Amino acid sequence: MSEAEQKEGLSKNQLKKLAKKAEKDAKKQAAKGGGGAGPVPAPAAAAKTGGKNQASASPAPVVAAATPMAPTLKVLLFNGSEGCTATLKAVWAATQYNVDVGIAKKKDLPAGVSADKKPALIYGNDVVLGGGGNAMCKAIALMGGAEYTFEADDWCEVERTTMRGKEIGNLDKLAEALESSSTSIHLVGDSDTMADICIVSTLSKHADKVDSWPSAVQKYYKAHLPALERVKAAVPNYIAAPTVDMNDPRLMQVVTQIFIEAFEAVAPSAELPKTIVNKCANQKHGDFQCSGAMPAFASLKKSGSLPADIKGPPQLAQAVIAHLGSNHRIVSELQIQGPGFISCRVTSQYLEEQLQKIVGKSLPKPNIKPQQCVVDFSSPNIAKEMHVGHLRSTIIGEAVCRVLEFVGHKVERVNHVGDWGTQFGMLIQYLQEEYPDFSENTPNITDLTEFYKCAKKRFDEDPDFKKTAQLNVGKLQSGNEDFLKMWKILCDISRKEFQKVYNRLDVTTYEYGESFYNDKIPAVIDEFEKKGMVSIEEGGAKCVFVDGFKIPLMLQKSDKGYGYDSTDMAALKYRLQTLRADRIIVITDFSQGDHFTMCNRAAKDIGWVDAGQRLQHIGFGTVQGEDGKRFKTRSGDTVRLVDLLDEAVGRMEQSLNERIEGGRANITTDEVHEVAEAVGYGAVKYFDLKRNPTSNYKFSYDAMLDTKGDTAVYLLYARVRFESIMAKAKKEHGVDVEELIKNGEQISISHPSERKLALQLQAFADTIEITLDDLFPYHICDYVYNLSIAGSEFVTQCRVLDSPEMKSRLLLCHVTTMAMRQCFELLGIRHVKRI
Repeated sequence: MSEAEQKEGLSKNQLKKLAKKAEKDAKKQAAKGGGGAGPVPAPAAAAKTGGKNQASASPAPVVAAATPMAPTLKVLLFNGSEGCTATLKAVWAATQYNVDVGIAKKKDLPAGVSADKKPALIYGNDVVLGGGGNAMCKAIALMGGAEYTFEADDWCEVERTTMRGKEIGNLDKLAEALESSSTSIHLVGDSDTMADICIVSTLSKHADKVDSWPSAVQKYYKAHLPALERVKAAVPNYIAAPTVDMNDPRLMQVVTQIFIEAFEAVAPSAELPKTIVNKCANQKHGDFQCSGAMPAFASLKKSGSLPADIKGPPQLAQAVIAHLGSNHRIVSELQIQGPGFISCRVTSQYLEEQLQKIVGKSLPKPNIKPQQCVVDFSSPNIAKEMHVGHLRSTIIGEAVCRVLEFVGHKVERVNHVGDWGTQFGMLIQYLQEEYPDFSENTPNITDLTEFYKCAKKRFDEDPDFKKTAQLNVGKLQSGNEDFLKMWKILCDISRKEFQKVYNRLDVTTYEYGESFYNDKIPAVIDEFEKKGMVSIEEGGAKCVFVDGFKIPLMLQKSDKGYGYDSTDMAALKYRLQTLRADRIIVITDFSQGDHFTMCNRAAKDIGWVDAGQRLQHIGFGTVQGEDGKRFKTRSGDTVRLVDLLDEAVGRMEQSLNERIEGGRANITTDEVHEVAEAVGYGAVKYFDLKRNPTSNYKFSYDAMLDTKGDTAVYLLYARVRFESIMAKAKKEHGVDVEELIKNGEQISISHPSERKLALQLQAFADTIEITLDDLFPYHICDYVYNLSIAGSEFVTQCRVLDSPEMKSRLLLCHVTTMAMRQCFELLGIRHVKRI
């Protein structure tokens, strides 16, 4: 096929020829005993999207089609990419018609065909269908047994000629056709066809304008949304992993790329899973281990393309090792382990090169596409003090924000405070009675917990107070000026108390309280009603049911009031459509997991999640006392967060003063409080962040303030040790690290402990990449703890000062302190240079 033909796509006759070729190949294979023309096995991606019939937008019966043809030659998609409409069409067709489409690489292109940036469909050695998503969709549909109709083809042509501009164009013709359709959600017949796939795929590019489309087109598009979302989720399964530059800071990705290229060189037709490289569990065996030989051998054997000299995975592994050779710049000491695992070590030369790049600069980070992120965390209630229950959401949320911001995402730090609801009628009434002159003199309420308890006591014991308080709620929500003023007083007092905690923990938030969404709730309910998704339950409550849950979301109570479900759905819509969030992270205790799962599913069902946005809930466990129950004071009260933090600082001050008296500290008494705050607050944070957030843990001052083991205190002391070595080098040996950096001094790695430290330093970008997925800060805690261990071994086993390698080793100390400081900043821990 000529390159010109490749670019402009196939004609109708060529498409038919392609289908006939596939059918002919299938018959030949059947005659040889290699299988008939039955359905081909669904690929992994097809299974994920529900297979042929489940990918349809509705359960309408499938139109009778020709017998599906099983191509004996592999159908491959080349240059597929996320966000590409042509790729989306091809993947949708593959899942709809159950055609096994693999991932193509450059080596799969037939001779004489140039690699283009656009997607292309490859079939055998002489058919390349490139550029057009419609042509690929048609070809796959025909291979899957779809009937060819001129009507469906005409609609594909309408999409190609009128709907691909910056603006989608006039949709009246489409609306008219849908209104006359027997199902109103199919263009041809009563089931999805290639026409629907192509039209809906293009509509999805303009989904932000859906409300301006004709009502028939809106209904059509939204009926196909579940299938569209499933296909979008499957697209990554059809995309080749991007080639990794050998200078990429992610060491795991670099080593993986090295082995992928080696396997492609020795066994071009072998299929490899996405993950073939892991760290060695035991470093005695190597730094990394490749498991690719086993699946590659299996795929070669299955396809009948095993080389004569390859009898098993060990022989294939040996061929890979031979290809890489003994003088590779990055990997060395390649050995076969067990049934075909390949272990290797990273060369000191490569580690030196990478560390030299960051000396005096900053640590490398993964190269990612910036996104708009919303992180909902902390979220205390107005008129209540922050207590130990708010600790985890606050510090996990701050760390999550810092990680996202570090790699370049724009982060909206949302504090979803509880500033609206029926409790305010009670609080306002109590405020009026206790502080009748509140208009002239702002009440001096210093103990919010006590204020709330007293108001609640009156509410429970005094019927007249209770009745008045209930009436107050209506006055507040209707906008009564006096009541709004009292409400604002309570909010301002609370904010001042919250800020005391945020100042201690170095936390930044921006308030979007429940009241912010109150006027946005009616429109949300109206939208769900118009889509026919609201169920009127007993008493007139307006509810929305979602799959998998018996209890619905209640958008409006039977008394016409709003609750958490109403507010959270309004918040979701605002964040998705006004803030244009690509990723939303809500951080609360684990018990609210089902609630947020329901909210997120309802948002998807109504069509708010229309561009691959990611909705994520991080649910955390309980902070417990030594008895394994919720952490409380001796009297059984909830522990105020301010008191908890101040106690940690007080204990650290006592420890530092004792060290000063014993001559074991490098600070003065005037510096004790500042250092105690950094260490004390850091100890509380790290003790929480170092574990999986989903787990419970027992709060212990003794454990978190321990100078040994995996604690912030140990880590801060470890970093200070490196600072002390560098300060001593300058003072006693006249060697200034900053001057070494300016003069371009080189790092040289010779001792095993130097190499171990360098290897851990180089793992930083990999650690950040892992953290960006689940957003669990414990990955960073693990990294910095392992770094401190490797650093301690280094300065213990290698003499730094007054050694022949002093300059190089001082640079290693410098990079280590730089890496530790970066980790502390991501975790929200203040660093100190002396303790």
